[in-house]
Parts: sequence; structure tokens; C-alpha cells
Amino acid sequence: MFYHFMFGPAYEAGCPVNSSMADGLDGLLPHLHARDVTLLLVSQAPLAKLQAYKRRMGWRIPWVSAASTDFNYDQGASYPAEQVRGWSLSADSLPPIVAVNAAATGTDIDGYLSESPAVSVFILQDGSVYQTYATAGRGVEVLMNYYPILDRVPKGRDEGDAFQTWIRRHDEYA
Repeated sequence: MFYHFMFGPAYEAGCPVNSSMADGLDGLLPHLHARDVTLLLVSQAPLAKLQAYKRRMGWRIPWVSAASTDFNYDQGASYPAEQVRGWSLSADSLPPIVAVNAAATGTDIDGYLSESPAVSVFILQDGSVYQTYATAGRGVEVLMNYYPILDRVPKGRDEGDAFQTWIRRHDEYA
């Protein structure tokens, strides 16, 4: 199982929302391994940058770089810069989370939007690789362990129009 973690080549740090997801996934590794499931993070940034961020965050999840491949593009998790520029988007036409996370990752809006959260699942069977599942966008919420908890407490998610802008990296909360 690959989680396409939003950390593009222009990013200085990983996406805060994706980071919050990896926080929850890291503790699941022994349970997934017990069921013959391998979880990997995959991003477009160079491997050295990914490994440094992984150390900062204290994660054990294996992380690979797809920088020299078409893998993330083929899976719909990355977009070429020319394509993103062709979308003609402005900060005013996007939800606030985009500008917040672009600033938090150290890139501009186009650089941030060149990556997208996604999950890709494969199986190796009889020497062939088959894709068995894929999801993107809101479909990756299943990996956000804190949302089911927040959905059951009195204030709930309490996000209003500020969808996910409250989420920080675990070492950045006040």
C-alpha cells in the first residue's frame, strides 16, 4: 500500500495534513505487517529531503522518492507544472487550506497543487503486479485516525469554513 504523501520537489517540508496522517499510520505498522501488508510513503521530493523530514517527525514508515519516475503521475498523485499553471487558479478561487498549506510547505500555490493525496494498493500474484485499490482527495480521510474520534465528541470537527486549516505538524502545536 502506497500513501502518496504531498511533498513535492519545490516543498521545503511535508504537507501538515499529510504529516498528521503519517503520525497515525506510523503506530499501525506492526499490525499491518502482521497481516502481510506493507505500507510505504511515496513522494516526488528527492530522497535525502524526505529522509531528513522523516527523522524530524520520528516516523518509522518506509519512504521512497518517485522523483525520477512517472509513478505518481501515473497514479494521479502528481501533476506537471505546466498542467497546474494551465488551471488558471487564484488564491481567491481556492479553499483557504491551499494557501495555508502552500505557505507551510515553503512553496507557492502552483507548487503545492502539483501534488495530491492518494492511496494506491497493489498485489504481487504469480509474478504479476495488479492494482487492487486506489482513492484520492476526500477518499484518503480513512487514514486520518483523529476524525472518527472528533466526530464523536461534543464539538465534533468544529472546522466550519476553515476546513483542515487547524491541522499542524505534531511538533508545531502551541
